[in-house]
Amino acid sequence: MRQSKESTAPGLVRGTDRIGQVEQAGVEYIPEDARTSKPRNLIAVFVGSNLTWAIVIYGWLPVALGLDFWSAFTSTVVGMVLGCVLMMPVATIGPRTGTNMTVASSAFFGVRGRFIGSILAFVMAIVFGAIAVWTSGDALVAASHRLLGTPDGNWARALAYAVVSAGMIAAAVYGHATIVALQKLIIPVVGVLLIVGVVVFAPRFNADVSFDDYALGGYWQTWILSAVLGFATAPSYVTSVGDYTRRISQHRYSDLRISGSLALGLIIGNIIPMTFGMFTAASLLAPTDIYINDMINESPAWYVIAIVIIALAGGVGQGVLNLYSSGLDLEGIVPSLSRVQTTTITAVIAVALLYIAAFLVPAVESITAATLVVNAMAVPWATILVIGAVRNLKTGYDVDAIQAFADGRQGGRYWFTGGWNLAAVAAWLGGALFGVLAVDTELYHGPLAGLAGGVDLSCIGSAIIAAVLYLGLGATQSPRVAT
Repeated sequence: MRQSKESTAPGLVRGTDRIGQVEQAGVEYIPEDARTSKPRNLIAVFVGSNLTWAIVIYGWLPVALGLDFWSAFTSTVVGMVLGCVLMMPVATIGPRTGTNMTVASSAFFGVRGRFIGSILAFVMAIVFGAIAVWTSGDALVAASHRLLGTPDGNWARALAYAVVSAGMIAAAVYGHATIVALQKLIIPVVGVLLIVGVVVFAPRFNADVSFDDYALGGYWQTWILSAVLGFATAPSYVTSVGDYTRRISQHRYSDLRISGSLALGLIIGNIIPMTFGMFTAASLLAPTDIYINDMINESPAWYVIAIVIIALAGGVGQGVLNLYSSGLDLEGIVPSLSRVQTTTITAVIAVALLYIAAFLVPAVESITAATLVVNAMAVPWATILVIGAVRNLKTGYDVDAIQAFADGRQGGRYWFTGGWNLAAVAAWLGGALFGVLAVDTELYHGPLAGLAGGVDLSCIGSAIIAAVLYLGLGATQSPRVAT
């Protein structure tokens, strides 16, 4: 198989993937003999990258929205498990196409239609990467203020964001093997510290406590909002899955093993930190709307050191997942640039966005709104990929046609109509439009938010609409080869 670009490092094979060595391969096809990763690495990546304050805060949110511990736990787990199970088929795309998810989406959206995924993935990676640095940086500032009496103003926060960002950027530039090794190191370190935190706060735990009235005015509306937030966790990773599955051999490992490893990594990786967030939220004596400050103020001084370690390790672990993905996505849009160059560009954009947002918008409302609005557009895209992945389990993919844009070619199996699969594009537009209009948060109230009496239908509705449109329109839309 021809590769799209020549290596910029003499003596290195572009497919070579070693710890501590800058990865040379970008979004071009990874040949079978260069695929040295294993399904268990998927578990490590998606567990390690989620052991961060950003995901802990997603566990705290349902309690902050008015639910007690068990209501928060059940709603989050139900939504999360459903989302993770539905996402399992996308794990088969990377091993079959040998490239990342957005480039592989050419098989469903067309050679040019894949730009929908590239732009969407770019935005998602930057938003969630910024949130990871934001939450971890704030933890560093608050902990330093508690232990050392250092300033906790904007200059201190800016410096803390720079520290976390530096670690995130360095790991992302090194690439796949280094990222996997980093996540394997994070798991035991942060995992143990979270368990210790449960022991610290256990004497104060009250399963019946809740912060305030129900955010959406009623129990079930708020419970379903929490479930939607849980459900949205899996689709939010859909653009990153191929970054790691493309390096797993489709011949040595079964579809079930690869897909199961993805689901297991996502479920374990999210349940642990989210449950910690719920548990500690239900243990705080004087809760406010700034969770991490409450945690630090009510922790014994020695555990504040653990909070700092979690902030540094977790922030880098979550941030690098997003930054590495955004670098690959931008390379897919501008194939003349190398992965290292595009990763550096996206890093600058992500950090700039972080500094702007961190000082201008309220934390709880912005995190909830950003998650639901971005995922309202990502869920229908992921839905189409799931359907396409199931359909292609037996037929396979034309890996040469998938790389047509990078090679400057027209035509091939995925040309469809002028490079666009109109059925997939229409299905995504219909689902995304409904999803955005149906989002209901304290910061943003969509015009269709009251459609079900306050129950948030944004993610579920967008998925159903996209699926119905894609299956209905897709039956008449067939690939057209350019001549």
